[in-house]
Amino acid sequence: MTGTLQQEIDRWEAELSRIAESSASDDWFVEERRLAEARCTLTAYRGRILPTFTNQPNDAIVADEITHLLDRLEDLRNDLFRTVHPPTSHQEIAETLAALRALTRVALRFDRTLENAH
Repeated sequence: MTGTLQQEIDRWEAELSRIAESSASDDWFVEERRLAEARCTLTAYRGRILPTFTNQPNDAIVADEITHLLDRLEDLRNDLFRTVHPPTSHQEIAETLAALRALTRVALRFDRTLENAH
């Protein structure tokens, strides 16, 4: 799993970097950037990253936690679509992205540990 998961994480990080560059060069509002980051993340995780997880016990635990974060991210993204949204929505999206990065690093470490054990 590590190779594929690492490749998909690298791909997601590259997409987020492109969003950051575009938002800076094109003077996006912070809400626009967070919407783009949320969309990118939801697509990457649900479509490409989570499917790389195996049925190992550690993977199931981490995948479940990631799924909860993705659900929260989707709620926050939907909040930003509203004319009046919580003022902390964009900050909470950034925090959720950080939590996803941390959990993904944990998943990669678990997988490397399993590979080294074999």
